[in-house]
Amino acid sequence: MAVRTHTAEGQIIQFSQFYAAPLYLAPSYAGDCFGSRVSLNYRNQWPEVGTFNTYALAYDQHLPKIKSGVGLMVLRDEAGDGALALTTIDICYSWETNITREWIIKPGIGIKYNQRKVDFEKLIFGDMINEMGEVANATNESQPLTRKPYLDMQVSCIATSDKYFGGISVDHLLRPKASLYDDDTYHENMKITLVGGATIYVGGPQTATRGRRGKEDMQHITFTFLYDFTKQADNLSLGCYWLKAPFTLGCWLRGIPVAIRAESYSNLDALTVLLGYKIFNLRIGYSYDFTIGHLLSSTGGSHELSVQYEFQPKARSKKRHSVIACPRL
Repeated sequence: MAVRTHTAEGQIIQFSQFYAAPLYLAPSYAGDCFGSRVSLNYRNQWPEVGTFNTYALAYDQHLPKIKSGVGLMVLRDEAGDGALALTTIDICYSWETNITREWIIKPGIGIKYNQRKVDFEKLIFGDMINEMGEVANATNESQPLTRKPYLDMQVSCIATSDKYFGGISVDHLLRPKASLYDDDTYHENMKITLVGGATIYVGGPQTATRGRRGKEDMQHITFTFLYDFTKQADNLSLGCYWLKAPFTLGCWLRGIPVAIRAESYSNLDALTVLLGYKIFNLRIGYSYDFTIGHLLSSTGGSHELSVQYEFQPKARSKKRHSVIACPRL
C-alpha cells in the first residue's frame, strides 16, 4: 500500500500595524522611546472564515546611562477557537551607537520561549464527515503531542537619521523543531524582514532637535515598506502615513508579488487603512484590511486594534537619544 505524506505549515503572524508591535517587528525597537512604554495589540483575521485571533502585550524601557533598551513581550496566537495555539515569551535587548554625526545604528537581540499547543478533540478531519456533510465518524489520524515547547532567537539592526531609517531582522535563527508530531525532519524556517522608509515634513520650520517629542508631532508624511520572506513564501507591503496631531492616517497595499515560488500563486493580500489618535502620552490605532483578489467577498477582512502608552522619564537625560524615524503606529 502506497502512503502519501504532506507537509503543512501555518501562516506567518503579521500585524498590519507592525510599528505598533515594535518588539515583534525587531528587537532593535526595544527602548525606542524616551522613558518606558506599554503596547497592546489585537488582531482578528478573516472572521467569516473562522477564528484567527492574535494578542500581544509588551513593555520596554530606555536605559540612557548605557544607551540601551530592554523589553518583554508576551504573544498569543489562536486558530479554530483555540484548537491550535502558539504562546511566545520574548526578552529583547538593544543598544545604539553613532556611525556618523547624522546616523545611528541600533542592533538588537531577542531570546524567545515558545509553546505550541493543540486540543485534538476540537479538530475535524475529512474522514470524520459522512455523505450528508455531518461529523459522524471517528478519525484515523494519529494524535499529536498536546504541547511542544522550544527556544528560538531573533537578531536585528536598524539604522536611522532625522528623516530616514532602514534595517534587517532575522527570526528563527535556531531553526527549532516545532512540529507537534515531534518530527525531527521539520525545522522552523528562518524569516528575514527588511524594513525602511523616509519622512517629509510639511510646513513650519524644522528646528526641532533630533529625537525630541516636538518633532514627532510636526505634520509629516512617511513613506515606508516592509518585505519579509522565508524559504516558501514572501510578502512585500508598501504604504504611507500622514500625521497631523493628534490624528494619523495610513494606507497600505500588502502582499505585492516579488518572488513567485509556485505556479498560479499570487500573494497579493489586502489593502489596509489606518486611523490613529493621540491624547497626551496615549496612542490608539484601528486598522481594517480589505481583502483583495479571489477571496474578496468571503473573508470579512481583518480588524486590528493597538494601544500604546509612553511613560515619560522623571529627569531628562543629558545623553543624546534618538528614536527610530518610523511611524509611531
